[in-house]
Amino acid sequence: MGSNLANVQHHIFLTYCHEIVGIAMKWLVQQHFPKSAISEAQNFQKTLSDLPKKAYDLVVLDAEIGDSAHVLGTLEHIKSISPQTRILIFSELDETIYGPKYLAFGTNGFLAKSTDVSNIVLAIETALNGEVFQGEMIHSTASSKQHPLKPSVFNELSRREFQIADLLIRGVPLTEIGREANLKETTVSTYKKRIFNKLGVNTLSDLIAVWKICR
Repeated sequence: MGSNLANVQHHIFLTYCHEIVGIAMKWLVQQHFPKSAISEAQNFQKTLSDLPKKAYDLVVLDAEIGDSAHVLGTLEHIKSISPQTRILIFSELDETIYGPKYLAFGTNGFLAKSTDVSNIVLAIETALNGEVFQGEMIHSTASSKQHPLKPSVFNELSRREFQIADLLIRGVPLTEIGREANLKETTVSTYKKRIFNKLGVNTLSDLIAVWKICR
């Protein structure tokens, strides 16, 4: 797939969770970076199996291709097999909250799926040049004095919810959480659902991964 290998300037690996997104991203890269060889994966397993086959210049990693733990694991995997590979995160998550966290893991930028085409092209170009694309994070930083950002999405939780979230993250069973917090197990389950809803996670592994990103 991609350009004639003799003329290839960049090897780009695209991941995506929806086929239509993959088609659009591939077309966009072909139009704006015609001398790139493109590889692609639509699921987490294929991503992990195909990544080691080549030293890619850029990986565009769809954050919704797996749960948060899988995405963080993939980041670490890419860095371990090819430290020079640039990584862009492509996600539905709030860029102003999660963008700086993913940058802290050594990525070259965070792209919100709601962004326009010009930003996607600029982000890819910036990453291929070995630089960091900040996008909306620049605006959020510039306005932080007027609108300070919360340091963590966990600040959305009440004191009791934070206490229970902390115990869940540490692997404490619901029955023991109930005893420690002096709550019925059914009440703890209700708190757990409320915490998951507030943080936008579906599983305990997601909760743990978000905690690792935001701590």
